[in-house]
Amino acid sequence: MAFDANDLTPHEHFVLERIRLGEVADFTALGAGGPKPSLRAGFIRKLLLGLDPAWAVQAPGVRIKGARIEGELDLSGCSGSGDKGLPALRFDACDIPERMNFSGARLAQLCLRQCAFTHLVAHAIVVDGVFDFSEAHAPSEGGACWIDARGAKIAGRVEGGGAKLRIEDGQAREDGVQKFALVLREARVSGGVALRPDFRAIGGVSLFDAVVDGLVDMRGAHLKAVDRRALDLGNLRATGLVAINRGFRCEGPVWMRGAVLLGGFNANGATISVKDGEREGVNAENCEIHEDLQMRSKFACNGPVNFAGAVVNGSVHIDEATFSAAPLALDFSKAEIDGEFAGAATLNGALKLAGAKIGRNLDLRSTEIGARVVTRTETLDHAIDAASISVGGAALFNGANIKGELFLPDARIDGYLSFGGGRFINAGGWAIRAPNMRAGGNVTLKIEDGDKAPFGVKTVIEGGAKFDRAQIAGAFAWLNLELRGPGPNGDKAPVLSFADARIGGALSAKGLAMPPDGRINAAGAHVASLDDDIDAGWGSASAALALDGFAYERIDSSNDGWRRRLKWLRRSQRASKPFSPQPFAHAARVYARMGRREDARRISLAQHDAQAFAAAGTSPISWPLSSLFGLVAGYGLAPIRVVRALVVFLALGVAGVFAMNEQGALVTPQGAACNGAVEPALYALDVALPVIDLGQESRCGPGRTARADLGQGVALGETDWRLFEGAALWKWAHALYAMLGAILTALAVITFSGALKPRDE
Repeated sequence: MAFDANDLTPHEHFVLERIRLGEVADFTALGAGGPKPSLRAGFIRKLLLGLDPAWAVQAPGVRIKGARIEGELDLSGCSGSGDKGLPALRFDACDIPERMNFSGARLAQLCLRQCAFTHLVAHAIVVDGVFDFSEAHAPSEGGACWIDARGAKIAGRVEGGGAKLRIEDGQAREDGVQKFALVLREARVSGGVALRPDFRAIGGVSLFDAVVDGLVDMRGAHLKAVDRRALDLGNLRATGLVAINRGFRCEGPVWMRGAVLLGGFNANGATISVKDGEREGVNAENCEIHEDLQMRSKFACNGPVNFAGAVVNGSVHIDEATFSAAPLALDFSKAEIDGEFAGAATLNGALKLAGAKIGRNLDLRSTEIGARVVTRTETLDHAIDAASISVGGAALFNGANIKGELFLPDARIDGYLSFGGGRFINAGGWAIRAPNMRAGGNVTLKIEDGDKAPFGVKTVIEGGAKFDRAQIAGAFAWLNLELRGPGPNGDKAPVLSFADARIGGALSAKGLAMPPDGRINAAGAHVASLDDDIDAGWGSASAALALDGFAYERIDSSNDGWRRRLKWLRRSQRASKPFSPQPFAHAARVYARMGRREDARRISLAQHDAQAFAAAGTSPISWPLSSLFGLVAGYGLAPIRVVRALVVFLALGVAGVFAMNEQGALVTPQGAACNGAVEPALYALDVALPVIDLGQESRCGPGRTARADLGQGVALGETDWRLFEGAALWKWAHALYAMLGAILTALAVITFSGALKPRDE
């Protein structure tokens, strides 16, 4: 409709009159039930520019309600006299079918509330007050209605509650760049952005590189991407909270990379859905959030959520949230979080925390990780990758259900680490792998008082658990722990390993169930004390137990005793090839240090027996001697064995005296039969004790009487020498008895002196 300033329509005269009076030009009654009254865009332009002195515009500005604006309203570059700006422009419930171009304009206020329009181009617009397009919509069902206000400067608030924006069909990109339904790219907004309630944008919203003083509120909004992203908050600087919670829905990725949010980020209850194969759900790499980051209360995202390298001055909360993406669902690698990272979430994909720094607790109690995804049925390798993580408080996995590996190598945890009541499932691999981990408190695999136990009273590990070379300032404890399934590296049974660990408190081993072919590796570990249930704390009695180098300062077990401890130690023989005496020797020293000398002696005796048995196939010379030493004197540890040996030896000597005398081989120096010249027992004792002369050997000795019944032996040629001659055999027997007596005497001295008994270290 052409504009002639000298030929105003009655409706335009009505506008002039109402504006002159500072009132609203309300056409609602006139347009009820029919077409809305028309106003020419040129008339509105001239009115705002103040080109006609007779057209006075009062302070409230141009306010029109219920009209139809014909033609293109072009205010581009219009900033008023002296760049003071144009009066406020407020359209309420108006139809504006043609484009509006406000690029470079300056207005006191801009309102398009409840208006039906196609598009507004407002590059670098300056609005000294509110920019309000609440409940705006397209002129026709399914038609376009979009706003491009990139580079805008808005001193007031951006209001868009209830608006229904949409880009044109087939116009997803412009000059190779994604086109959004609402563009506030590089805008400067001093009063916050309120796109709620019930805001809709098919084509999405862009606040890329914008600066917002105040709240960015999109609670309950619904955004849908037509091209790449649905919400672009990249490099956004916001002093208030960014809220996409309370039913917010986003069909397409959210981009937040490099954003700086001074007021925190709240996505509680939000739903973000992306197409299959999409590499982004939420991309917030290297963003800064100066208060809490919240994704809880049924938050759901089916694409990767990425906060890698993010800085969060508050806490991260993910309670009751669902993250579904394969292989990586949630990424906080190398993030710095001053508060805690907490929440019982469900992750259908992996959680990555590698290199992250968490100032307080890592609380993943009752979290479920690694469940099946629609497009993925295989289990995850690393359900949680927390390599080199730093936690200023405790790390809690109580009641968690984790399918895949919990990977904690080189983790630094200032507080305690707890797995009680959880299920850690990775059959054929490590379910928990934490080599070189450091904990400032206890490490527990048991349910503590007050813990939730969603899977019953047991902690379940399917596969293996590895704490090799861990440094634990407190205790290492398990209770009601079940190890099951095939283990890592081809093992057919589960494995629990804490080899070379350093534990400043007690090792509390109680209530462990595992298959007979399972394996526990404590080799090289050092603990302050051993507080174990020997019968029930180390799994099946048939399971191998590697104890070579395992050291403890004391034993505090309530059911401890040398018989039980010996059964426990002998299990190490199945795990150590060749046999290692260290576990036995160390246990004996600990018992000795505790004043339990008899227990120490029994363990040492068993150690030497085991060593002798182990040497049977490798040392044909030392093994018989060692075995004889053990049989006769218990390796210098069993006085009763020496006493028995002495009694038997003396009895043999007495029997020998009687046999010699009977055969006429025991004679006096005069060659007569000895008969009653000596006392048989004293004679045997005199021969066996070389250092004591009992006066018996001087009376009688081996020889031949005239009536002797002794073999003549075998002559050696023409000489007087004879082999196996009877008297000579008795002389050899006499000499051998004397030598054995000397040896047995020495062993008795060593044994009764206690020289070989275990000593306190």
